[in-house]
Amino acid sequence: MSFSGEPSRISLPILPVCAANSRELPCLAAAGNIATHCHPRVYDIALEIVTHSDSRVDGDSLRRFVAAYQRVTPLQLGELWAIPIMLRLAVIENLRRVAVRIAAGWSARNLADSWADQMREVAEKDPKSLILVVADMARSNPPMISTFVAELARRLQGRGPALALPLTWIAQRLSESGFTIEQLVQSENQQQAADQVTISNSIGSLRALGALNWRDFVESMSAVEQVLQQDPYGVYGQMDFATRDRYRHAVEAIAKRSTLSEVAVAQLVVTLARGVAVENLGRRLSESSSHVGY
Repeated sequence: MSFSGEPSRISLPILPVCAANSRELPCLAAAGNIATHCHPRVYDIALEIVTHSDSRVDGDSLRRFVAAYQRVTPLQLGELWAIPIMLRLAVIENLRRVAVRIAAGWSARNLADSWADQMREVAEKDPKSLILVVADMARSNPPMISTFVAELARRLQGRGPALALPLTWIAQRLSESGFTIEQLVQSENQQQAADQVTISNSIGSLRALGALNWRDFVESMSAVEQVLQQDPYGVYGQMDFATRDRYRHAVEAIAKRSTLSEVAVAQLVVTLARGVAVENLGRRLSESSSHVGY
């Protein structure tokens, strides 16, 4: 038996990959759907970030997470640019999960309120008939989850000896699974507090993601950028962002038409540029031929 009936780990829904650019992102096959469905690897990364931070995402923690991931597997340029939208999707997915749980909780609370109203009314007018109401509730097989039990206990506890009967029946049902009313009440209180924190973190994260300078983020996280910065004469590092970005996209385009990764293409470019620079030593040749863009 689960206290809340909902796993804490965010589920991995199959994303509707409709944009051409997203189709080009490296995919991870969803379990059981290897041949027909996949979702972008960067979306899985975004889900991990949101899961392990309880939806609290900021620039520093994001950089640390991506840097740690890239020590094992460098991300492509397109994946880095996709991180903002994927993080927003992951945060919204987490909000959806919490909203579904809260909606289910309201349904269980309404059910508990309905039974509590009937029992309190019968207890006031005809206490001897209360056992019939309890029998009706038992036949309806109500969900023994934390929201239902906590609400029913809140409505009935301390309302007189007659209303102890339904609580005794609840306690006996729970004992079959090794739980007590007090445990489920505590679990429900903890879950409500956790949901409030998650919702607050999610809204704060959406604001933070909107304010983050993603151009600086992509450049600081790009493995290709770090390689191209090794331009023999240091010209690349002095260029403006738009020009550097054009160079990175050129590396990306070359990698797609070859068997090399983006980092491998950038490393080859720097190696060739350095070779020309060595040849130019003492020959007074133009430095442009030893520039990575050449």
